[in-house]
Amino acid sequence: MTVTSTVVPGEDLHETLVSTAASESVEGILLLATPDEPLLTDSFESTLQSLSVPIFGGIFPEIIAEGDNTDSGVLVVGLSAEPVVTTVEGLSDPDTAFRDALDPRLPAKGYRTAFVFVDAYSECIEQFIQALFRTYSVELSVIGGGAGTLGDERSPCLITNEGVIEDAAVIAALHAPTSVGVNHGYKEIAGPFRVTDAEGSTLHTLDGKPAFEQYRDVVERHAGRTVTPETFFKVAKSYPFGISRLDGEQLVRDPFAVEDGSMSCFGAVPEGEFLSVLAGDADSLVDAAHTAADHATSGSFGPESLLFFDCISRVLYLEDDFDRELAAVTDHGLPVVGALTIGEIANDGIGHLDYYNKTAVIGALGDV
Repeated sequence: MTVTSTVVPGEDLHETLVSTAASESVEGILLLATPDEPLLTDSFESTLQSLSVPIFGGIFPEIIAEGDNTDSGVLVVGLSAEPVVTTVEGLSDPDTAFRDALDPRLPAKGYRTAFVFVDAYSECIEQFIQALFRTYSVELSVIGGGAGTLGDERSPCLITNEGVIEDAAVIAALHAPTSVGVNHGYKEIAGPFRVTDAEGSTLHTLDGKPAFEQYRDVVERHAGRTVTPETFFKVAKSYPFGISRLDGEQLVRDPFAVEDGSMSCFGAVPEGEFLSVLAGDADSLVDAAHTAADHATSGSFGPESLLFFDCISRVLYLEDDFDRELAAVTDHGLPVVGALTIGEIANDGIGHLDYYNKTAVIGALGDV
């Protein structure tokens, strides 16, 4: 499938979207934007509603285009195949019937790939992912991530023809095939510990002891430094949790806050699961991205472009070394587009469909 992309500043976005939609070779638009662009306006909503082709996407901490990452601009990606776009609202309501909003006939109609973007601050993302898997199993290759800003507060962040919305998920299905690679590069240093008390994404106890106490003891021994609630966030970006899975990449959970001995994570930490404390370094993270790209490009078809959805926390951890991670992906010689997300969504080719943290997710997109 042909993919054409261009990065534009917000003031040129209207003209670029209209001209892209009018192109004979474009049947749909993927739009990846950064928070500094003024998209929450009536004029932008009017532009979206006036387009003659489907559009989908989101607002992310950073975007990936032309071999680089940037926190400024909007990436407009023209698609040569028409996507079928589904919006699922009420992503924080546990009573939402997520499966009722999904069309189970998509695989039978020849759709093979689904972009999936969610509001990263919604409260029922895992339930939605489960509904997605129960509906499509492994019949669709799924790739995407969490939209929003790093301000830890919900705001409209998902883009559709109807406007910019919040607390929702957007699914865009394509006939083109995609082969997906998933890897994070972190290794176990302690555990596993049983989750003995948790609520949603808040971890209260591990093996019956306060979660922060267990975590602090492990990290202090490994890092040789004192860990306090005040220094926690700086330390935690190097030491995430990993949920053990049979025959699959560990599911990383990124802790980001401590209160009264409990720890809050991006993503659910269900009671009864077993968590390990993980650690990584620049070399292991770069190697992981390269491995994910190798896996994605080793499919049975010749890919035409790469989709790269990488966790923004990897940028915060790697800093200047993130250029090495980008090079590990762009060195495969294919055009690369994507975003730095707040959590990643993908199936890994062996039956898992999950909401990841701190993980490099790469899709090799083929022809229709």
